[in-house]
Amino acid sequence: MYKILLATDGSEYSLQSLQKVIPMAKAMQAKLTILSIVEAIPFRKGTEGLSKDELDKLLKTVSSEAEEDLNRAKERFASEGVEVETKLESGKPAETICEVADEGGYDLIVLGDTGRGGLEELFLGSVSNKVAHQAKTDVMIVKRKK
Repeated sequence: MYKILLATDGSEYSLQSLQKVIPMAKAMQAKLTILSIVEAIPFRKGTEGLSKDELDKLLKTVSSEAEEDLNRAKERFASEGVEVETKLESGKPAETICEVADEGGYDLIVLGDTGRGGLEELFLGSVSNKVAHQAKTDVMIVKRKK
């Protein structure tokens, strides 16, 4: 059976763009898995002075929100008649997506492109760019229409 890994950051754009895979998945009778990644240590601007307990609480909140996003995505796909499995992992997004794809024997990784480009992408890189270059399997990047 063909296996597709849908990587999402939970944003509305991400969920909408990933719906483009529904017709393909239906035609192929593929097994779909929606993956969301929570960074293991969510250091963000403004978290420098937080205690370990406060950081743990922040991580728990972020994980809970990601779980809600996955459930919302699962409902959206179910409304289209497509059953999916969901996975919540922690780690660096691009590396974790590639690891999950390898370990799960997925045939295709699908993810949205945030539309980042130019100098920002050159200096920061993007998850989709990193996955496209690091993955051992095929990658489909759904671009945002401008």
